[in-house]
Amino acid sequence: MLLSNKVAIITGGSRGLGKAIALRFAEQGASVVLVATDEQRLNQAAAEITQATGQSAVVLAGDIADPLFSDTIVQTTQDKFGHIDILVNCAGIVTRTPIEQLPLDEWYRVIDVNLHGTFHLCRAVLPYMRTQEAGKIINMTSQMAKLPHPSAAPSYEVSKAGQIALTRHLAYHYAQYNICVNAIAPGSINTDMPKSMTEAARERLRNAIPLRRLGEPEEVADCALFLASSMSNYITGETIDINGGTLMD
Repeated sequence: MLLSNKVAIITGGSRGLGKAIALRFAEQGASVVLVATDEQRLNQAAAEITQATGQSAVVLAGDIADPLFSDTIVQTTQDKFGHIDILVNCAGIVTRTPIEQLPLDEWYRVIDVNLHGTFHLCRAVLPYMRTQEAGKIINMTSQMAKLPHPSAAPSYEVSKAGQIALTRHLAYHYAQYNICVNAIAPGSINTDMPKSMTEAARERLRNAIPLRRLGEPEEVADCALFLASSMSNYITGETIDINGGTLMD
């Protein structure tokens, strides 16, 4: 049990990569706090985790773009468990509007959720991790932080690149407190968006990947488990690519 007696906050925990990570962490003994906007989906995810692992999950519904909500997440977790060992910033949104048609409110919303949400939660949790002189932070960025995408809005790519820079900054400044901060940059993963494509579009997507398949959420969760566990205690400031060879960085 790699995460016995550990407490993990996981944003975006109601579905997709966030839920897969929460399930993997719970399987390995962690108490998980799931954060997302949709309370019904959060409760469903928590029930699935409990059924699969016997571990109960705490759910907190709200908007991580709100800095006050980040404070609430951290304080609630600290009050309930007495410590916070792991933070996974997995919540995010993507839009596809070209820059010349991109409304400013859409630009700001993507940045607020993806980048500012990560910043707010990191800033809220770091004092607790610094006091206990231990902690793992994992920021879920994207291959699109490094490679332009033909249909993603610039706000998404910029927000994900910003997460990588924030990861390095925090890793450098908090290494002295035994806090490791890393990022994961997934490529094409078999989550809701690829599943909604036509089979022809999915085939084109697979053919562009050297391994000729999409990644599975559980494969990203395995990487997150590695970064959250003691196996990665000498790794900080890194961004790990999970993309089947699409980007060999």
